[in-house]
Amino acid sequence: MALINTLRKRMGKVVVGFVAFSMFAFILTDLFQSNSVLLGGNDTTIAEIAGKDISYEQFQAKVSELSYIFAINNQREPSSDEIETIRVQAWNALILDYAYKGQYDELGITVTNSEVVDMVQGNNIDPQIKQFFSDPNTGEFSRENVVSFLQQLNSAPAQQRASWLSFEDRLKPNRLVKKYENLLALTNYVTTAEAKSKYEAQGTNMSVDYFYVPFFSVADSLFTVSESEMKSYLSANSEQYQREESRSLNYVVFPIQPSADDSAFVKEEITRLREGLINSQNDSTFANMNSDGLSPFRSISDPGLLPVGLVGAEVGTVTEPTLVGDKYAISKLSDITEGDEAFVKARHILIEMDGNSESAKAEARGKANDIISQLKKGADFAELAAINSADKSNANNGGDLGWFGENGNFVQPFKDAVFAHRGTGLLPNPVETSFGYHIIQIDEPKTKTVYKVATIEKELFESDATLNEIYRQADLLAANSSDAASLAENAKEAGLSVRSASAIGKNDSRVGVLTDARNIVLWLYNEASVNKVSDVKEFDDQYVVAVMTARQPKGTATLAQVENEIRTKVLNEKKAKYIKDKIAGLSASDFEGMKAEYGDKARTGSADLTLNSNSFPSVGFAPEAVGVAFSLDEGEKTAPFETSNGVLVVSATAKSTPEPLDEYVSYKTQVATERQGRKTVIANFPLSFTPVFVSQSLDNAIKEFAEIEDNRYKFF
Repeated sequence: MALINTLRKRMGKVVVGFVAFSMFAFILTDLFQSNSVLLGGNDTTIAEIAGKDISYEQFQAKVSELSYIFAINNQREPSSDEIETIRVQAWNALILDYAYKGQYDELGITVTNSEVVDMVQGNNIDPQIKQFFSDPNTGEFSRENVVSFLQQLNSAPAQQRASWLSFEDRLKPNRLVKKYENLLALTNYVTTAEAKSKYEAQGTNMSVDYFYVPFFSVADSLFTVSESEMKSYLSANSEQYQREESRSLNYVVFPIQPSADDSAFVKEEITRLREGLINSQNDSTFANMNSDGLSPFRSISDPGLLPVGLVGAEVGTVTEPTLVGDKYAISKLSDITEGDEAFVKARHILIEMDGNSESAKAEARGKANDIISQLKKGADFAELAAINSADKSNANNGGDLGWFGENGNFVQPFKDAVFAHRGTGLLPNPVETSFGYHIIQIDEPKTKTVYKVATIEKELFESDATLNEIYRQADLLAANSSDAASLAENAKEAGLSVRSASAIGKNDSRVGVLTDARNIVLWLYNEASVNKVSDVKEFDDQYVVAVMTARQPKGTATLAQVENEIRTKVLNEKKAKYIKDKIAGLSASDFEGMKAEYGDKARTGSADLTLNSNSFPSVGFAPEAVGVAFSLDEGEKTAPFETSNGVLVVSATAKSTPEPLDEYVSYKTQVATERQGRKTVIANFPLSFTPVFVSQSLDNAIKEFAEIEDNRYKFF
């Protein structure tokens, strides 16, 4: 991090710069003293965590604190995107302070002052301390550096001492989390019976025969599905259709782009500047004063980087205005001098060797010599490169390597051969490198020429008149549209596209193709109603008019939202009964006989399964069928049962179980690891200098018990 690097530059091996920790002084002063109401309403509760109301002011104080830490470490203010990340970390801090802390208190978990000393200069150094006090050259941590730094704290100003104490205080949350997680991990006891079950599940194999009829083999037209049947199915299976609160909308985008008049204005301006550049006596100063670009005056050694209009030009030449992206540019060849590094333009064909044996080398060398012979007789280099070159990065471009310098990244034997050649043309012999044999052609001779180039770039921009006109069009659409239908109709008449976005959560920042769209999300959750059209929403490069099309409350989805899926489910239930009834009427009991009697829509087959299997051949994904199969004894056959794709009858033909083991230690470890689940980050910079990980299942449980009510969407 920038802070750490600055510390090391200023202090060498011993970190003595108290400025490193001045970032915490702000935390200890009036950051938390604000009790003003920042918003217009009376309710400033941004969240409830573990029964504790969190005010907007508290949250903003944490955001300000973390923003300050970010700025000190990066030596700049955070961007808008980074502010969003900081808000996430501020939210994480509140969860740690209220949801996690309650768990620590109940269990009596604390971090004492002696433990903090141990983390700073004892036997269990915190990773953040190691970052600050490691030798930048070797990466080794030195406890002596820490001690030396702490000894100098006594003579430091009071504010700096307070900053260090604040930093030490931030070490505690990480240690508390680790203690808590370790404590719970020790309760994760796996019995021998559980380990044995895991071992047998992995080692047990089942061979089955099956009879299968897919749902798609039965025509949909044989059945009808009523709305009441779909509602009944949704009600009976509501757990499968739970939804978080969300919103859906349609929206129209008005890109903010320079008009033809704006472009003409900039072109006129750069044309005027071109006359000034032509007559300039100091090109560097003139370009620096007038250019919007980052490199107004350059020394160019690589001829391939020369602006097109200056290739082969005389000193003093100024290019015509050229539109490149969103900028008009002109360039002047101010001077031509000699440099230290030579550049050359070349192409090659690479012939790889099949191994390092002498015979492999001889074969590759022979092929390379044959290609050189063809080239000497007039063969086309680009065509032979496309056919023969193993360097696929340029084979289809005639083997073109462009301009490159003596200090470039090519292997040395290649560079030696190229830069030893005088003039242009084909090198007479293939060049051997670690990659193989190269056939090389010099397109432009080596040169040490350096070109001094002044460049003036002027960015296109939208005039006030353009901005007002684009806004007027957006405002007119909003004013003339009363609902989703009229918005779509008016947009169509204006030649505008209507886009849609669904399942927008209250804390989302992206809406369809719109990034950083919190202003629209705030409108959706605080002002909008179904079919309400928004006023014009402003973005950096576009205006947006939206209409809310649906509101999904937290709970079971509405039938309209899942109708297609529910219809298919109900239809498949009817098909399953139809197929089962038809199977019940079959006289044959063996699967091949059943297939012959049922018809060509039925399938039969065999499968070798393990408990890790999740599909049947010709059946597809059917984990429930695997479970049913393993419940059978050898020789046992099931009744027809329904899977997600059809109806299946399974017969167990063979079942093998592994021999018992003397011990199951490795399987106990597997079970314990699976229980812990994957890790998730609960704190990161700038809340913590290193990511803090815990088990995701543990984090989910803590948040569930804390009964968190998240109202951030009401504020930003």
